[in-house]
Parts: sequence; structure tokens; C-alpha cells
Amino acid sequence: MREINNDAAGGRGVASSERRRSGPSRRDVLRLSGVAAVAGGAVAAASGSASAGEVKECGDWPDSPDGYPTIDLAEDVPPTWDWYPAEVCIYAHGWKGRETRDDQAYALDLELADAGYHEVVVAATWDSDTLNFWGAEGNADEAGTRLGRWIRQQFGGTQTTVRLVGHSLGGRLSLNAIDELDGDVVLETVALLGAAVEDDSVCDDGRFADGIRDSAVDVYNYHSHEDATVCTIYDLSTLGSGVGCAGADCGGWFTDGETPDNYHDVDVTASVPDHCAYFDPIREAGCIDRVVADFRE
Repeated sequence: MREINNDAAGGRGVASSERRRSGPSRRDVLRLSGVAAVAGGAVAAASGSASAGEVKECGDWPDSPDGYPTIDLAEDVPPTWDWYPAEVCIYAHGWKGRETRDDQAYALDLELADAGYHEVVVAATWDSDTLNFWGAEGNADEAGTRLGRWIRQQFGGTQTTVRLVGHSLGGRLSLNAIDELDGDVVLETVALLGAAVEDDSVCDDGRFADGIRDSAVDVYNYHSHEDATVCTIYDLSTLGSGVGCAGADCGGWFTDGETPDNYHDVDVTASVPDHCAYFDPIREAGCIDRVVADFRE
């Protein structure tokens, strides 16, 4: 990995928005209607189309150096390392990002360095390159479990500071990883960028609440209303709302209205114009200055 000596840049952005609603959520309404069954068939028929895939893919990443460090979560038991950095940031890509995983991680590396963060960045890759979105969700769940086990084996009992950044379905993977850890290793930060995961799964009684409380110091969810992939495509594919669009929705019939105290919604709509722009050194777009500011909190 190349050495980066950029000066620290940026400061803390706007305060995070803790989003609470009252009344039934859109997800609750869909659960109780017959619309889900009808629309689900239409989405399934379209899920393998080229246009659907093109909407969700990101490109124009900078070329990464040869041999970029990678954790291959497509393997049942990814090999551990014989070295222990003082701090490491693990990046998990999203749907259909396996071929560009190193380039994406390198792009994040560049943006982190520009914001003053100069620690080791590695790519965590998984079996994401399927046209079946529901299959990709299942693969992300399995990969997250493997990553949690890998982190436990690699860093359990060490002094290494571990941070985890997940983009899109990589956010779902990240939440599964801390759920698997069950407090055995506590990550310093989990940063979700445009996460393609249910907006009530991070609530106090949601699927990932225990992992958030027990296996991370802080979990930040960076979301953008301009992220059409999560705000529109994800909604159509799952008939629910993604946490990467407008943050947590804990005010429906099936939730108690709160998120864990260490979970923070951060609205980055002003700096993130689309799903591929949470970090983009080529277009100079994104929210990584805010991410690094939150690393330092």
C-alpha cells in the first residue's frame, strides 16, 4: 500500500439527525397489505435485467496498487494474518463490487488520507456478483458472519483498534459482523454508507440492536435522500425502506421508537448526490471528512 502524507482536512459537519417517527412506517403498511405479493413477482422478473444491474453498479474508481491487502470472505475460513497493526480500517463493498473491491478500498483510502486519517485500510470482499438481489442479501449475511469470526480470531485479545466501513449491501454485511461478535471484540467505529438494510433493523428491538450495543463503541449511519439506489431501487426490490435513505424508522407498529444509544444517524444529503458518491476522489464528492471527524470523537 502506498504511503500517504496529505495534510488533515475538513472539520465536523452538521450534527447527526436522530430520526424518530410516530405512527405506522411504510414497511408496516406493506407488511399488512396484499401489495407485497403482487409487486414482489414483478420485481423478481426484473431483477436480472441489465438496466437494474447498471443502476446499482458504481465505476470510475482509481486503479489500486498491486497486491492491495484483502480479506476474502467468499472462503469459508479466510486466513488470518501474522501481523497486528495498531489500527486497521476494514472496507466492505456492496452488490456486484467484487471485481473492483481493491479499487474501491483504495479510493476510500485516498479520501480518508485527505481527511487526515492515515491508518491501514484493507478490502473485505464477498460473493456479491449475482443478478439475484435476494441471493446477494443472503450472501452478505453469510459473509458478515465470517467477517465477525475472522475479527474475533485475528484481533481478540489484542490492542488493535478496528474500524469497519460498509457501503450499500456492505452495510448489511457490517451489521451481521458485529452481531456475530456478540461483544467478544468491540470495534471502535462502524460506518454505514448508503446501507441497503431495513430501516427498522437498527432499532432497539430490531435484528441488529444487540450487535450495535455490544460490539461497537459507535455505529454511524450516513444516509442521503439523493441516493436513488437505496431510496428507490432498494424500496422496489424489498418493498421496505432502506436505512441508507432517511435513517432509522423506529416509530411504526412493530418498533418501540428508539435506537441504541451508540447508534447515530447522519444526514449527508448535501454532500452525497448519488449512491456512488459517499467517497469519490475523482469527482471530489462524498462525506469522508465527516466520517473521519466522527472517528476522532
